[in-house]
Amino acid sequence: MGHKGTIYSVEQKKFREIFVQEKFFQLLRYTLDETHAFPQELSDEAWRSLFEIARQQSLLGLLFDGIQRWSKEGPGHTGPPRDVLLKWYTISERIKAGNKKANAVCAEVTDVFAQNGFRTCVLKGQGNTLNYPSPFIRTSGDIDLWIEGGVAQVLSFLRGKHSCGNVAYHHADAGTYRGVAVEAHYRPSFMANPVHNQRMQEWFKTVQDEQFSHQVHLADEEGWVCVPTHAFNRVYQLTHIFKHVIQDGIGLRQIIDYYFVLKQGFTEEERVHDERLLKHLGLYKAASAVMYVLKDTLGLEEKCLLVTPNKKLGSFLLDEIMLSGNFGQYDPRVKHGVSQWEKNLQRLKRDWRLVWYFPSECLWEPAFRWYHFFWRLRHEGHSGVSSCML
Repeated sequence: MGHKGTIYSVEQKKFREIFVQEKFFQLLRYTLDETHAFPQELSDEAWRSLFEIARQQSLLGLLFDGIQRWSKEGPGHTGPPRDVLLKWYTISERIKAGNKKANAVCAEVTDVFAQNGFRTCVLKGQGNTLNYPSPFIRTSGDIDLWIEGGVAQVLSFLRGKHSCGNVAYHHADAGTYRGVAVEAHYRPSFMANPVHNQRMQEWFKTVQDEQFSHQVHLADEEGWVCVPTHAFNRVYQLTHIFKHVIQDGIGLRQIIDYYFVLKQGFTEEERVHDERLLKHLGLYKAASAVMYVLKDTLGLEEKCLLVTPNKKLGSFLLDEIMLSGNFGQYDPRVKHGVSQWEKNLQRLKRDWRLVWYFPSECLWEPAFRWYHFFWRLRHEGHSGVSSCML
C-alpha cells in the first residue's frame, strides 16, 4: 500500500511539472505573439513555478512585458499573486536599468577602440535588443565585441592597456567597464571539427567588412556602434547556440534571440543560400533542431524557418534547454566548483551523451581541447594556463 502511494506521489509530481511547463510555454508564445492564448486559471503555486522557470531561463523581463500587455486588455483577469508580481516588477526594472547601462558601455568601449584605430562590431547581446518589442526587456550580460585585426594585434593592444585577462581561442577578457564585463573577440565563433572551423573562419573573413560597417544607434544612446546584419546573424547566432549546446548547455534566452532574428524576414533566395552555407559549415543538423523548437514550442511561422525542422533532434534539444537553464547553470548532472580535470571529465561524458545526435562536433571536441591547451600556452605563456580548461 505504501509502495503504491509513493509511486502515485511521484506520478503526481511529474504531472504538475508537465502542466506548469506547458503553461510556461503558453505564456511565452503569448508574449512573442498576442494571437496566442494567455494561460488561464493558474494557482498561486503555479505562478511561482512559472516565475522560477523564467528566472532560470533569464526571461523575466521579456515575460513581464507580456503580462503587462495582457493586463491592459481589460479587468477581471487573474494574473500572478501580488508578492510574485512585485518581485517580477522589481527585477524587470533592474533589467531595464542594466540594458541602459550596457548600451552606454557599448558606446564607450567602441569609442575607445575606434580612437586606437580598431573597427569593432557588437555581437549578440545589446545588438539583439533592437529586434525585441522593447529594447529594455532582454536580460543583458557581458559585452562581446568583435575587433578587427586578428589575434596578435588585438592581444598586443589589450596587454598594452593592462586590461587583458583570460585568453581563449576566440576571445580574451578585456576587463570590466563600469561593472560590465567585456570580451574582445578576434574570432566571432569556432567549431571543434577542423574542416568546418576552417570554413567558418574563411566565411567570417569574407563578410567581416560589412559587419564592421553596419552602424546603428542603441536605445538611449546618441553614438554609433556597429552590429551584425540580419543576414550574418541568421548563421552566426546559430553557431553560438550550437557551440554552447556542445560545451555546457544553452538556455531559452539565446533561442528567443534567434527567434527575433528570423522574424526580421528573408527572401527565398536568401533562405536557399543560408541552407547551403549551414551544410557547408556542418550546422545543418543543429539548425534543424533549433527550427523544431522555434516552430513547435514557440510558434514561429513556417515562412521564417531556414531549414526543415527535425522532431527527434528538436525534442532532445528542448529537453536539454529546460533541464539545464541559462548556459547550463542549473543542470543537475553537472558538478560545479570542481577541479579543471574533473570539468574535463564531465565534458567527455557530455561528448559521449551528445555524440549520438551531433557526432561530427562531439568526436572532434576532445581533440580540439588538447589543441586549445597548446594554443593557450603559445598565446598566454605560463600565466593562467594552469587554471584553464583544456
